Amino acid sequence: MDDPSVPLSLRFGPFAFDEANARLLAEGQAIALAPKAFGVLTELLRHAGTLVTKDALLDSVWGHRHVSESVLKTTISELRAALGDDAKHPRWVETASRRGYRFIGSIEGTATALNEPRGLIGREPELARLRAAWSRAAAGQRQLCCVAGEAGIGKTAMIDAFVASLGEAATAHGQCIEQVGEGEPYLPVLDALAGLARTDASLVTQLRRVAPTWLLQLPWLIDREEQERLQAGLASATQDRMLREFSELVEQLTAVRPLLLVTEDLHWCDEATVRLIDHVARRRPPARLMWIVTYRTPELVANDHPLNGLRHELRARRLCEELLLDPFSEAELAAYLARHRPGLAADEAHVRRLHRQTDGLPLFVANAVDELSTATTSGDAGSHDDWAVPDSLAGVIERQRARLAPDAAALLEAAAVCGVEFACSIVAHMLGSDAATVAADCDELARRQAWLAPAALEPLADGTLEARFTFRHALYRQALYQRIAPSARVSLHRRAAAALEQWRADRIDAVAAALALHHERGLDALAAMRAYAAAGERALGRFAPHETLLLVTRGLTLLDRAPEGEARCEAELALQQLRGAALAQSTGVTTPEGRAAYLRCATLCELLPPTRPRAWVMTGLVWMFTASGEYLQAEAIALRLCAAADAFDDDLLRAAGAVSLAVTLLQRGRIGEAMPLVQRARALTEALGHPRLPVTVMHDPSALAWGVGAVVHAYTGAVELARQWAEAGAARAAEIGVPVMRGFAARCASIVDVRFGRAQQVLARTQRMRELVREHQLGQGEGPSRAMLGWARARTGDAAGLSDVEAGCAAHAATGAWFEASGLRWMAVDAALASNDLAAARRHLDDGFAMAERLGETLHLPDLWAARATLAEREGDLTAAREAAGTSARLAAEQGALTAELIARLALCELQGASPAELDDLRALRARWHDTTPWPVLARVDALLAAGA
Repeated sequence: MDDPSVPLSLRFGPFAFDEANARLLAEGQAIALAPKAFGVLTELLRHAGTLVTKDALLDSVWGHRHVSESVLKTTISELRAALGDDAKHPRWVETASRRGYRFIGSIEGTATALNEPRGLIGREPELARLRAAWSRAAAGQRQLCCVAGEAGIGKTAMIDAFVASLGEAATAHGQCIEQVGEGEPYLPVLDALAGLARTDASLVTQLRRVAPTWLLQLPWLIDREEQERLQAGLASATQDRMLREFSELVEQLTAVRPLLLVTEDLHWCDEATVRLIDHVARRRPPARLMWIVTYRTPELVANDHPLNGLRHELRARRLCEELLLDPFSEAELAAYLARHRPGLAADEAHVRRLHRQTDGLPLFVANAVDELSTATTSGDAGSHDDWAVPDSLAGVIERQRARLAPDAAALLEAAAVCGVEFACSIVAHMLGSDAATVAADCDELARRQAWLAPAALEPLADGTLEARFTFRHALYRQALYQRIAPSARVSLHRRAAAALEQWRADRIDAVAAALALHHERGLDALAAMRAYAAAGERALGRFAPHETLLLVTRGLTLLDRAPEGEARCEAELALQQLRGAALAQSTGVTTPEGRAAYLRCATLCELLPPTRPRAWVMTGLVWMFTASGEYLQAEAIALRLCAAADAFDDDLLRAAGAVSLAVTLLQRGRIGEAMPLVQRARALTEALGHPRLPVTVMHDPSALAWGVGAVVHAYTGAVELARQWAEAGAARAAEIGVPVMRGFAARCASIVDVRFGRAQQVLARTQRMRELVREHQLGQGEGPSRAMLGWARARTGDAAGLSDVEAGCAAHAATGAWFEASGLRWMAVDAALASNDLAAARRHLDDGFAMAERLGETLHLPDLWAARATLAEREGDLTAAREAAGTSARLAAEQGALTAELIARLALCELQGASPAELDDLRALRARWHDTTPWPVLARVDALLAAGA
């Protein structure tokens, strides 16, 4: 029983032990046993009667990881408790003091091989490795097995044989499909979950509890009301959340029993699935999961597929095992012939000739032998010496197709247009037949194991079941598809598109990618562009901006093929809006690509008649210009947005226009004009009940109003109101969940804290903000969050804080974003002064003034002049310090920035030789300050005025 590749199946006392299915039964009842305890029992049973050292157990069960012997001791205690064993008077597990443990019970049975695969030739070593991996998975060590080989090498046949050998083990199968796989996020994994849900009724409950984002992607499993509830509650979800939820789902599912997940043809898979595989493989918690994936290595390399680099990295870290399948050797080919054509196996010359012409490729061999068998049976060939092996597999398939009845050939060609997997109702519509007849014909082909195999029964909206079939190999479908005449192929794709639009109208978004491809290959570029836009919107709803970009880019490549006119402009606008939104959620709106997308949207809107939905495009333009520091352009677009809102009498657009305009005015120091606009936006959105916005609109007017209003209150000296508005903005952003808005609200709240010198609060807030940036991959949030964090560190005595501020400023500029650039430079100056690095303070001060002038960003000029006054004082130039402080006070007064003016006038009065007039100005200003919130600057003002009185 020492062969680890052969799972154990035996009895001892009242217990039945089944290693393959990771089960321990006591008189027919399942015993709960943790994966590590199960693994220890496996090793003890495998070496029953002999001592198994502690090192050997730790090595085999914990997989060479450094763990202490106390962990093993605890696991042994758990095992004994499950077996009802006594350490002092053991019946099953005996302790060898300081050395290890021994299983001493009487065993009935031995190690038994899994059900032997039937009809499989030459894959014994690979099957042994898969069995060993399954044993490790059953013991709690997650396994990723990559089966690689060229088309027709027998990957699917080997995996099917392995799955069959597992008996009743839980399995889930997903297939990547070239026809519909263009950027469709998680397609093979969703396919596997849907199949698992058909056999495990509890899966929906588990999805609802731990993986709601995945349940939302399987809408046919829940009713419409629950779908809407999930959509409303998951607005804040992201792709990272989907990864975490899937891992949690797997770990909970496999706590009950091991799970085999099979995903085939990953050379066609989307990037989201690759990231999911990477995430699951790197997870450290135990999971009784074995994930088998297949791919064609040459296609990974040729297409520079992201999986190619990942497989090398995971292998280097020993997180996956790759099985490379080779073609049949001559001996294996002879064994195949001995089983299927015994008369040919004895002829070594024929075996060599067949091997030479087929290169031992199993699919080619099987088809060639079938062809020979058919020809010999029908009398079309003489002896096997006269039969010529076709020069290609396509030749073999063509001969087989030639023997089909015309109706069957037409059915297979229509199915080939649909893809490797297809629905009978769609094919029936393409052929002008009925679904029942097509299903019966497909059943017959599958029964004869010719061409097709049954795939699944898919529930439809009316409660009926749709039969789905798959080609037995992708090469069958490819050969059939390629032989269709170009004009006939175009016609079939058009029929397929029409069928999808008619028969999948209730779930058109779910088939949008397939529909787009059919329209594209049916030479209807305009319809394809619209379908790619629908598929992109679906991908964006799945929190997958990268896949959205793939889809919309594919759609935009068809632009030149579409006829000119309004319809083409509309289709391009939909694609460009999605492109801009996807870039905003990843690299940012100020990258060259992001700017190009939004500027193209603006051009298209000029060419099209104005409509309410098109008016929302202007919100993206406002924020693109604002983030770029182009405040005059942003103001012009904001004014146009306000005019459009009045033209359409749309209060939500009015709110968006008002708050957009407020932001541009605020950055240019026009504080008094900004506040009424903010208050108007707040009132409008509250009256409307905060409605949801289109998926391409990321900036919520309500959250913006609260956040911008908080900053305005901070500048005007309303400390408590600033805090309240900042909290309300963060709460609203969390409610709607859009990551960009959550980041903006956190930034506004941090600006309020910076304004009043609350370094500890900024430290805590920006650490959370940076977690948000990393979690949601917000490229343009990296710089500001790091700069603010550095400022807080510098103000709390950490000398390294200045370098963080500098790095944050550089990162901000690298994205092409200049919003608040002079404010970030002021933070660098303040951090340098806190660190007493006067040279750095001077350098950053010059940069800050230059940026404020270049951008017209005058809001922070009072702060920069106040910082210059502090620097001049430290350098001993009191005249320059007094002049700078006076300039700061004058500019702040012009802006209505009471907070900045108070800081500047305090600086003037704290300088040597302050005049009575300056003290009177400070006293008058203090009288205008009505907020009672404690602030160190106020305490200094009061102390100075009291001393001067």
